[in-house]
Amino acid sequence: MTAFQFSIGLIILMFMVIRPFVYKPCVQYFPAELSVAFTSIWLLIALAVTAPLFSHLFTDRAYAIITSPYLLLSVLKGGLLWLMIKLQQLINKESTSSSVFFGFIALALGSLANNIFFKEGLLLIHLICICGLGILGLFFVLRGDAKRLSSKGKIYFALIVLFGATFSVTDHLAIPQIGWYSHLLFSTIVMFLVCLWHGISKTDYLNIFKNKQVVLAGVVYAVSEFLIIYASINILPVSFVAVFMRIAAPVVMIISAIKYKEQSWKNQFVFGALAMLLVLPLIFIK
Repeated sequence: MTAFQFSIGLIILMFMVIRPFVYKPCVQYFPAELSVAFTSIWLLIALAVTAPLFSHLFTDRAYAIITSPYLLLSVLKGGLLWLMIKLQQLINKESTSSSVFFGFIALALGSLANNIFFKEGLLLIHLICICGLGILGLFFVLRGDAKRLSSKGKIYFALIVLFGATFSVTDHLAIPQIGWYSHLLFSTIVMFLVCLWHGISKTDYLNIFKNKQVVLAGVVYAVSEFLIIYASINILPVSFVAVFMRIAAPVVMIISAIKYKEQSWKNQFVFGALAMLLVLPLIFIK
């Protein structure tokens, strides 16, 4: 890995650490639905801004993409993203650590689903790590910060784990067929349409562009998404990008222990470090 690649990885890590903390004030002072709305709108703005660079990925194959059955997976992801971001924010309001730790379990379940249904070809070490992450997730609910979640919060935690695993499958199937740009474009459009259908107040829509905290969260999300995608395609191997993204979770958990008194930093470190060790073979060993 070159110094430039490493610096890009650190920037990705920084964005992933910042994300939950810039999103947290948005759910403390505004409805959770607003978080989905500003996420979809700022993503659409980013898609429009980067259209001169990437839109050909859709327009060059527009008919084939629009008529592809795999586009339905993008539609499905967009609808589930609306619910997932809403529930993740409600969890973030109670436990920032839980709002990031779920990703480890979701990755494991997604890998298992891809192996069972789509013959991804997991090795014994993968299956051991997946089982380990499942057990660790259970302990996180019993002994980690997720034990503080309300009854609804624990249900939401289980749901976002399932949604995250579903996204592993939809991405695995859709992106090779219709491309990352079309997958992102249509899932974001669907998420935005669900926001319109569900409805939020006019005041909250104004906050998407006027409230500094909301604007910051939206810009951070949109910029980081495109940086992650661009780095995965042009700068770093996908596995390295995944590692930098996952390292963020233990960092967030330790900061949350100090900032929000979410368990002790040692408790958070143990859960985060063990999850990171168990997820590494899923990323690197093929």
